[in-house]
Amino acid sequence: MSPELTGALIALLIPLCFGTGSVLVRVGLVEIPSNTGNFISLVSGWIVMVTVALVLFPGDLTSVTFAGLAGLAFIGFINFPIGRFLNFMSIQRLGLVRANPILAASPIISAFEGVVFLGEDINWVVGLGTVLAVAGVIIVVTGEVTARGGASVGAPPPSAPNAKPATGVRGRLASRPKLIGYFAAVGGALAYGTVPALGRVAVTEIAAPLAAAVYTTLFGFLIMGAFVVKRLPGDLRRASRRSTLFVALGGLSMAMGVSMLYLALSKAPVVVVSPMFALTSLVGLILAHFFLRRLERITLLLIVGTVLVVMGVAAVIVGVEVQ
Repeated sequence: MSPELTGALIALLIPLCFGTGSVLVRVGLVEIPSNTGNFISLVSGWIVMVTVALVLFPGDLTSVTFAGLAGLAFIGFINFPIGRFLNFMSIQRLGLVRANPILAASPIISAFEGVVFLGEDINWVVGLGTVLAVAGVIIVVTGEVTARGGASVGAPPPSAPNAKPATGVRGRLASRPKLIGYFAAVGGALAYGTVPALGRVAVTEIAAPLAAAVYTTLFGFLIMGAFVVKRLPGDLRRASRRSTLFVALGGLSMAMGVSMLYLALSKAPVVVVSPMFALTSLVGLILAHFFLRRLERITLLLIVGTVLVVMGVAAVIVGVEVQ
């Protein structure tokens, strides 16, 4: 089995971890602000990752240079204080159903950056598979929104009918939480789309996969912690233990996804790994159907979109072998 195919198969675990984590986090974010939830998820995931690294690969953690640490800090900043925070904000304000199709576009950004900035080659089979996977997810989620009559899973309630109209840019944004959610989703997609290209550089030139995951997460929660340190005690007091636990468990699941991402990137190029990330939205939607709001029927768009996603992933795997 070629390293590229091994990386593609490992990458199939990424959407399972991130999709599960997004559903768990969505439950917790009902009572916890997105920035505080981001910090809690990062800390819980990092504790597990660094424990595993210290037990199994202690040498990998100590072999990173100071210049390498600076590079990992930059990646951690893009991934967590920016990408995950915006992702949590979009999920909180839009719900999984509306936020997911925008996030699903991140593999297109990743593939573009892999070709342009890293000089990777992409054949027509892999390119077609990427487009099919992304299009399939968007069709699935669009069909879900249509089936629900425009409602989104876990979306916040509308504003009170007698509320006074807000003034100013900040006031108008505050009165339109969905608009903020869409901006956050686009920003999250851009950040997440950039991480695989940076991660490929990290695991090929800076650190081993698990060490890269440990240090990027460490810098991520340190930076995020500086923004929430004052409000963290109050947020934790107001939130129930159940909500805090769900956010922490979501962070643990996402930490596994981060580790799998770096491991896959150490074996396969960005253009091979990134299409698998499109499955995250599909996994999250399926889990949301069963655990947040059960599906009553299977729509034609759901069937068509799922078939396209499966065909897209299969095309990427086949394309890896013919490169």
